[in-house]
Amino acid sequence: MTVIPELQLRDPEAGRRLLCGTFGFAEAGQGRLVFHDQQIVLSRGTTEGHGAIDHLALAVPDLDAAARDALARGAQVDLAITPDGPQTIAEFWGGVRYLFLQGPEGARIELIERPATPVGPGHDHIGLPCADLAATLDFFTELGARPAASVRLQRPEGVTEVRFLTLGRSMLELYQPPVAPAPTPHGLWRRLLIAGAAARTGPGGLTVAPVEAGFPA
Repeated sequence: MTVIPELQLRDPEAGRRLLCGTFGFAEAGQGRLVFHDQQIVLSRGTTEGHGAIDHLALAVPDLDAAARDALARGAQVDLAITPDGPQTIAEFWGGVRYLFLQGPEGARIELIERPATPVGPGHDHIGLPCADLAATLDFFTELGARPAASVRLQRPEGVTEVRFLTLGRSMLELYQPPVAPAPTPHGLWRRLLIAGAAARTGPGGLTVAPVEAGFPA
């Protein structure tokens, strides 16, 4: 089982060019793009910024080199998240380094390096902010997700509870920040497509659909 995020754009063709030319994705047919083992689906529509699915994280073996290459090809740093360049979270996987970039139409794409426990290149995780972490955990548990890690990030601005779940070959990062996010279900990362899953809507408008329903003709 693979969880495939759907990216909804006003101009999917421009998004395809950016993802392939800047981030290293390749076309796989039926509106799909792949970056090693990470798949995404592009669709056309209007959005309301960042929603129930906040970001897609891509594992890279060398963050500095990957960021340098992406920026040289025209990528832009997401100044709302990492305005000062690469950051570190010591509590994740023995320590990780990460940088947020702006994908098509501002969709968030994170580049992440795990020096202590290397993975990738390819899929690392899908980031989902939660107003009700327990309810979101229950939602994914019913889909077959299993716990992978539990982390409590204590920062000056407050505590962020983080839970990592595996669902098939994919990793989900659920996090509840000190200030709960307002529900904005119709974000750029629109929904999660899962083979064989029944269509359903979870906490905060989080949407899951069968993977077949998300592939444009």
